[in-house]
Amino acid sequence: MYRNYTTLPAMCKLFEGIPSEKISDLFSRLAVSEVVLRKGEMLFKSGTKITDFAVIISGRLAILSYDADGKRKIIEYFEPMDTVAISLAVADIQSVAISVEARQDSEVILFNANRILNPAAKLTEEHVRLLRNITRELARKTVHLGRKMRIISSRTTSERLMKYLIEESVRRGSKEFDIPYDRQALADYLCVDRSALSSEIGKLIDKGVIESRKNHFKLLENL
Repeated sequence: MYRNYTTLPAMCKLFEGIPSEKISDLFSRLAVSEVVLRKGEMLFKSGTKITDFAVIISGRLAILSYDADGKRKIIEYFEPMDTVAISLAVADIQSVAISVEARQDSEVILFNANRILNPAAKLTEEHVRLLRNITRELARKTVHLGRKMRIISSRTTSERLMKYLIEESVRRGSKEFDIPYDRQALADYLCVDRSALSSEIGKLIDKGVIESRKNHFKLLENL
């Protein structure tokens, strides 16, 4: 370990409640590794077993899947302090049908799920806290997945977009907010065509339902 990670408990929910002075020792016990990725490099590849999960320190990663015709599709983006593939690593699935790619130069730290779930030595208080945080993180991922399923269950592009924007507004407690996606990423998240999405955004702007500039949105109607 060559980086000082003592600020992580204040920045990442996965380490919440762990004393900053205990982070280095915890990481040493778990044999945490550091990986630097260049844009376009794969962290995990489709068809392999995922035994580790990642915490992003800097950069941006994405989960990719492939259609029957081989066309690549982005399922979700991840930003600094997000966890990536934690459900897959903990689930101990033999082979996965997704890949994880760096969308820009990135730095991540890797945790081996087996070392966390089956420690060789007696559990420390910090290790117990990490296990609790992992449980909460898995619950958050489940809630997030349920939210996405509600959104993409809508039939039309307009319905999916508005359901997403309304949920974002409620989650953030404001009718004006930035979303973490550009147009292509939002289209991927909603599982719609980018041109159709742009067209629907334009129609909603013309109708006075929303205002939008790049990834900034404002709901104008009392929805």
